[in-house]
Amino acid sequence: MPGCLWGQAGESSQEMPRYTILLFGPASAAIGQDRVVLESSDPCTSDELKAQLAQAFPALESHVQVGRLAVNQGFANADALIDPAAEIALITMVSGG
Repeated sequence: MPGCLWGQAGESSQEMPRYTILLFGPASAAIGQDRVVLESSDPCTSDELKAQLAQAFPALESHVQVGRLAVNQGFANADALIDPAAEIALITMVSGG
């Protein structure tokens, strides 16, 4: 993972970019939260964010495997660099009519 180094909040004296990821439906229910915050020392790709999300929240792993990240209301390519200020959401399997 080039340049995408993760840390916990308050671990460093320098301010690290924070990625807020919105969760919906079963993904939200799996951890009892509607959003999570991850910090990185550098900008990260969609795939890097998904990998870190699954590592930080093991209950989300199955949702991350079948889901995609939406950035500013559009799906992000796996190798797309994500701006921490963007609206980021994990979109998992949905059903309904």
